Amino acid sequence: MPEYVTFEIETTDDPDVRLLYINQRLTDAAEVYATAQEGAVGSPIAQLICLDVGGVAALTIQPDHLVVTREPDVDWTVLIDEIRDAIRDFYL
Repeated sequence: MPEYVTFEIETTDDPDVRLLYINQRLTDAAEVYATAQEGAVGSPIAQLICLDVGGVAALTIQPDHLVVTREPDVDWTVLIDEIRDAIRDFYL
């Protein structure tokens, strides 16, 4: 496992969706959670993000990245910082 957890953020055509590429293996197979409520009973990473980070509307977990859909009017800077902190705590 790398000593540091790093993130690269990509925008999409949808202003409410961001891709977060992470240098850790997140899952073996894609996990799709159409709502935060679904994610709250999903894998440990999904639970962490959907329960501990406010403002997530939907989440897809791929082996090397997250697809995050935010709730309306949630600030991306705050949301991404909270997701980064949660993922770093999970891996380190």
